[in-house]
Amino acid sequence: MTTPIRIAFVDDDPHVLRGLRRAMAAMEDEWEMDFFGSGDAALEEIRRQPFDVVVSDMRMPGMDGATLLGRVRELHPATIRVILSGYADAEAVLRTVGPAHIYLAKPCDAAALHRALTRQIGLRARLADPGLRATLAGLTNLPSLPRVFVELQQALTAPDSSAKDVAAIIGQDLAMTAQLLKVTNSAYFSAASTATTPLQAVRLLGLEVVQALVLQAGVFRQFTGRAELAPLLEGLTRRALTLSALAEGIAATAGADGATAKAARIAAMLADIGGLVLLDAYPEAYPALLAGLGPDQSRPEAETAAFGADQALIGAYLLGLWGFSDLIVEAVAYRDRPSACPGRDNLALAALHAATALGPASPLGPATPGPLDQSYLAEAGLEKQIPLWRALATQPAEETTP
Repeated sequence: MTTPIRIAFVDDDPHVLRGLRRAMAAMEDEWEMDFFGSGDAALEEIRRQPFDVVVSDMRMPGMDGATLLGRVRELHPATIRVILSGYADAEAVLRTVGPAHIYLAKPCDAAALHRALTRQIGLRARLADPGLRATLAGLTNLPSLPRVFVELQQALTAPDSSAKDVAAIIGQDLAMTAQLLKVTNSAYFSAASTATTPLQAVRLLGLEVVQALVLQAGVFRQFTGRAELAPLLEGLTRRALTLSALAEGIAATAGADGATAKAARIAAMLADIGGLVLLDAYPEAYPALLAGLGPDQSRPEAETAAFGADQALIGAYLLGLWGFSDLIVEAVAYRDRPSACPGRDNLALAALHAATALGPASPLGPATPGPLDQSYLAEAGLEKQIPLWRALATQPAEETTP
C-alpha cells in the first residue's frame, strides 16, 4: 500500500485554517493533512514525524513562517516548503528566499494552491532516490565561479555601478542567472512581464534589491570545489548563452508566440542546471563517471544508474521546485528524449531539443549518440522546419545581452 503524502498547513488565523481544511477536503483520500495554529505546534509534530510538504503563513506571532521553514530545512531537508504571505516587503523577501521553495501571495485561491502542491508532489515522485530528493530540496543556491562571485560583490559595493554592469557579471555564471530569474519571476515580485535575461531581471528588481539579495540574503555562493572543475562551469555558461539564443530563434520559426519563445530561451539557458547540481553534490564521483564514459555510452543512463536520475530530470525537478513554469520544466525534463513526453504541443520543448541536438556540445559530454528525434518532430508537425533550424545553428553566435 502506498504511503500517503503528509502535508502540514500552518496559520495563526483559525478562519484561514478552516478555509484551508474545506478547500483541501477533496484530497483527503490521497493526502494526510494536519492543520496547526502556530509554528511551535507544527514544529513539535514535525520533530516527531516529518511531513512531505509544509505550507506556512509568513506573519504569525512568536515563530513566523520564515523561522519555521528554516527549522524544517534543518530537520528534514527533503520537505517541500511553501510560504503564504500577503506582504511582499523587502524584509519578508530576504527572510524567506532561502528557507522557502515556493512563495504564494495571499489571498491564494484553493485551485492555485492545489495546482502548486500537486505539481511539486508529482515531480518529487519521479525521483526514486530519497537521498537525491533530500539533496535537491535542501539546496538554496548553486555554486558560482569564484572569479564572477568576487566581481559581483565588488560591483554591488561600487558607487558607480549600473544595472548593465551588474547584469553583465551575473550573465557570466549559470548558477547566478538561474537564481536571479527564479527570484525575479516568482510571486515575491509582481512584475508585469517575465524576465528572460539577467539585465531584465536586474532592471525589474532594482540594484538595491539585488544588492540586498546578494550581500544580505546570500542568494549566491562561491564555488569552493576542485579547481579543475572550474573550466566545466565556465563551459556550461558559454554553452547556455549560445543555446538560449538558438532555442529562441528556433521557437520563433516554428510559430511560437512571444511568451513561448521566451520560455524556450529560459529553458535553454537553464537546461544544464542538473549537471551543475551533480558537480556540486558529487564533486569526485560525477567527474569520474564522465571520464569513464565510452563513445557509444549513454550519459543519462549512466547518471541514472549512479545517482538515481539523469541531469535532465534533476534540472527539471529543481526548476519545478523553484517555481518555473510547467512549459520550462517539461522542456528541460524531456529535452534529450522528447518522444517520452506525453504531449506534442510544447514548442519550447521542440526548440530546446533541436537547439541541444544542433548546437554546441555540452562540456559534460553528449547525452546520447543519436541526432534529432525525427519521429517526435514529425508527430508535432515540425519536420519541415529542420533545414531552417540547421541553417540557424550554423550562423555565428549572436551577441547575447545578459
